[in-house]
Amino acid sequence: MTTRVVYSRHTAAEAEEITAFLAEHSQAAANRFARALERAEQQLSRFPNSGAPGLLPGTRRLILGNYVVSYRRRGNDVEIFAVRHARRSDAPAPTTS
Repeated sequence: MTTRVVYSRHTAAEAEEITAFLAEHSQAAANRFARALERAEQQLSRFPNSGAPGLLPGTRRLILGNYVVSYRRRGNDVEIFAVRHARRSDAPAPTTS
């Protein structure tokens, strides 16, 4: 059984901004980032609890090279609520999408 993976509205825009920023400097880097996100979605779809525990209760995270994907279970879904460069500090999980 697979789990649906969704992005919060803010995080979908954030991932697009990261991809665009990387593409300005290196299309290859942007492509690698996009492929890493796709692989993370596939992993979370099959193994929704596969990431390390996050800083907040009920959250988890995956490391994708220099980026951290933070997520949580929302009913039967996995919601990705943050994608950030590893050098940025953690932000608290938003309460709504």
